[in-house]
Amino acid sequence: MGRLFSRVLSRVSFQSGAVVFASLILSGCGLIEPEEAPPACPEIIVLKEAEEMTRFQGQGRDLTDVAFEASINNFANVCVLDEETNNLNNQVVVRFELTQGPASDGGAKFNYFVAVATHDRKILSRESFDLVAPFEGNRTSIALVDNIFPTIPLRNGKTGADYIIFIGFELTRSELYYNRTKI
Repeated sequence: MGRLFSRVLSRVSFQSGAVVFASLILSGCGLIEPEEAPPACPEIIVLKEAEEMTRFQGQGRDLTDVAFEASINNFANVCVLDEETNNLNNQVVVRFELTQGPASDGGAKFNYFVAVATHDRKILSRESFDLVAPFEGNRTSIALVDNIFPTIPLRNGKTGADYIIFIGFELTRSELYYNRTKI
């Protein structure tokens, strides 16, 4: 199907993330009434087993071995239909919260994925994105916002409602096992 994703590196690190996150999303809604109803956007699903990550330092799995913990704590999608190409252009905003652990080296580096699928769960495109977050000064928790721009070519009378956007952390086998024991 080809490449569906583009990305604008507009990460924001802040302590009071909810205000900035809300303003980013609300700016997409616009203050001018549209001439016609906006297109249906795909549903966003954060995979339960991949919505949190605990990264350990070394082989230990004790609380003192935790380098950082991360969670996908909010997300939003705004979409616009390009009538010339019949492409649905999406802006997916993902907000992460990170907490420094006792075994931290002063930062957090992790990957997450965004995938576009049909309702029968057939993956059309999947891409990984890496983030690096330093715990500066005496900060022990931070929030990050990342913007991803998947484009979905709509064919055969399909709308955005016919698709799903999945989001989750890319986990190692041991991180996935750890998450499954917590669920």
